[in-house]
Amino acid sequence: MKYRYSLHAKEVMENRNVKMEWVERVLSSPSVKKSVSKDEIHFYGQIDEYESRCLKAVVNPEKKVIVTVYFDRRMRKRGCK
Repeated sequence: MKYRYSLHAKEVMENRNVKMEWVERVLSSPSVKKSVSKDEIHFYGQIDEYESRCLKAVVNPEKKVIVTVYFDRRMRKRGCK
């Protein structure tokens, strides 16, 4: 499924050096996927190219929008793989 990026997601990706290809990879093949509510799903995936850190993408599936993206330190400790 294709998602568009919110302005906030674009800004944080630029500020946090998150590549679009990493986000696309996590969305297409997440290590972990959690439905938080009907309008919020969390996708997690390990980014080997970035010190094997765990990337989290928060998506609103109803609006098909990526709300935010960041490296989640807590999930790395829990096992993002």
